[in-house]
Amino acid sequence: MKFKAFRIFIPLYSIFITASTMAQQTADPQKTLVEKLVKAGFENVGIYQEKKDAYLFYENRLYRWEIDGLSQVILVAASELGDSIHLHVVPLYNQIPVAVVSTGIHGYQKMVSGNSEMNPVDSSISVNLNSDSVRTIQRRLHLQNSPFRKIDLIFLPGLRFQYGNFSNPLEKRISISTIVQTSLWKGNLLSAEVLIPFFNDLQQSFEGDIRLEAATLNQLFRLPKNLFIYASAGIFPYTVRLTSSINYKRYGVSTEIRKYLLNGRLSAGGTFGLTGYMDYGGGNLNYWPIDQFNFALYTEYREPTLDLFTRLTAGKFLYNDYAVRLDFKRRFHESTLGVFIIKSNYKVTPSETGTVGGISLTLPISSRKATKPAPFRMKLAKYFDYEYRERTVDPLATTYRTNNDWNEIVLNLNPDYIKKQLMKP
Repeated sequence: MKFKAFRIFIPLYSIFITASTMAQQTADPQKTLVEKLVKAGFENVGIYQEKKDAYLFYENRLYRWEIDGLSQVILVAASELGDSIHLHVVPLYNQIPVAVVSTGIHGYQKMVSGNSEMNPVDSSISVNLNSDSVRTIQRRLHLQNSPFRKIDLIFLPGLRFQYGNFSNPLEKRISISTIVQTSLWKGNLLSAEVLIPFFNDLQQSFEGDIRLEAATLNQLFRLPKNLFIYASAGIFPYTVRLTSSINYKRYGVSTEIRKYLLNGRLSAGGTFGLTGYMDYGGGNLNYWPIDQFNFALYTEYREPTLDLFTRLTAGKFLYNDYAVRLDFKRRFHESTLGVFIIKSNYKVTPSETGTVGGISLTLPISSRKATKPAPFRMKLAKYFDYEYRERTVDPLATTYRTNNDWNEIVLNLNPDYIKKQLMKP
């Protein structure tokens, strides 16, 4: 009797093992893919498949360079989905689509392995800035691993030079800014910055003070046809004139409207601000009415072969001067080097208006991969921006900062730039 029971048990056990193995083999690849990306540290992850087209959404706050994050997402997807799938990857910024990167998984695998005989730029990968086609799909998804209400404490080194007097011809300040950032809802960024000087011999004595530098509430809206609106409210810092004895800030509202054409190569837009002066030096808060209206209109073309930017800006700036600024910038992998010239009607002398030139520089400073996003995380800022002017006394074409990182995102997720970088071995 025991022998018969044992003979019955063996087939049942075999059936159980076989069924368990088959279940593992037929596990939902979409669910597995989402779990892997979430475990890796990506946020706002979701996937929707319709026949042979798979739409994969994700947000990267893990890798410094957006291309590294995008490459990793495509490779993980290629390992989980079938070779016949046509993959559409949608990078997000606070749940707002930035671009749509489309590739056949089999073609991409051949391309990265160096076995592709086709032109990968034309056939393997296509990138479209217009995300109107995926907005309805995104609404159907419940994105996994939300970044909302997670706090980042970011450290940003600071360096400022300006020409001084005969006894101290080159004045400088070395500092670090501690920036607290979080997002509360779709398209939102809440930011506060405290500046801590380590060394200061600038003429303005207040430059040596620890102080609240900025506090902003930012909101991004993406409308159809590649139209973006970025609205900001709060306290905005800017570079005050050399002769100022008070560390003025601006408070109020600012809006930028930008339209992209030619799949991101050409853009045009403007920034508009309604602000007032304020300062809180010496423990006293002083503020003036919000009655200062400033604006700047611009157009920019990004030449894809050399990744060269040409930007023309004209408007009424913070010292009520009307000015024109021309920028030329060249992108080198993650770094950017540029030159600019400004012509303003600001009175340098009673009989002379101002013209000034200079250079701008953006360099990566953090590690390529940060720690995974968490309820609270500390990290170094991704990039260091610096602008040097040949004349620092006169504040020609001065603008304030709203401390949003949208420009950094679109800089690294431009369609031509994505193609060029993904094709590199």
